Amino acid sequence: MTQHPITESDLVTDLRAAGVRSGEVLIVHSSLKSIGPVAGGPATVIAALLTAIGQTGTILMPTFADPQADGLFRVAETTSRTGAITEAFRTTASVLRSHHPTHAVSAWGNRAAEFIAGHESIGGLVAGSPFHNAALAGASVLMIGCDFRSFSLVHVAESIVRVPYLGRVWYPGYDQPLTVVTPDGRELRINPIDPPTCSANFRVVESALAAGGRLRRARIGQAESLLFTAGDALDAAVTLLRADPAALLCDHPRCAVCPTARAILS
Repeated sequence: MTQHPITESDLVTDLRAAGVRSGEVLIVHSSLKSIGPVAGGPATVIAALLTAIGQTGTILMPTFADPQADGLFRVAETTSRTGAITEAFRTTASVLRSHHPTHAVSAWGNRAAEFIAGHESIGGLVAGSPFHNAALAGASVLMIGCDFRSFSLVHVAESIVRVPYLGRVWYPGYDQPLTVVTPDGRELRINPIDPPTCSANFRVVESALAAGGRLRRARIGQAESLLFTAGDALDAAVTLLRADPAALLCDHPRCAVCPTARAILS
């Protein structure tokens, strides 16, 4: 049986059925492959999201980058490592990208500039970073074809609680100053602050939201997707960490960071 490509109109219908509302603030994490064959590829997904959110809304996506071999993060050029949809979003007209050298967030819409301002001066996923700013503004979160292991906002809970391993555990390459090259050619030397660690166990937050009836399941194209409130997720993560500072750490013995984090806690 021939599978017809998914169109922009199809996606807009799915987004509205899922509960995406015009005028809201929306954090999006995504997997293009999970949606199925999309006519026009990731640009079509972006167009559908912009239509669904409307001119008065705001969309944020992670457009993270690993530390580059030359130590330079070029805001306008360095590609996103967080998927094809985020890379298409980064290059969409009127999208702004924050100046953080490893955890840049891109945003479009009414409050885009407000949410990403000053990101280069703080940690990538800490209190006061773009996703946290959006959560404080009442943002919703849409996970298209992915689960909470991709949900970056959970790291903000580690910053709010100030877990003892924060700023003491580093992935290789993240423990060095990096240089940001802004779109107008300025160079900013940025020291790392409280870099995020492992997210492999973040589904414990997903389970907490589901148990409380605060998680909506939907389909976007062929993708099993989740919609929920950023504030609810952040509150759940903070509650878990206050009860157990190791709540978000994974148990994999070969994890690059969690065994060290557990040793700090013990």
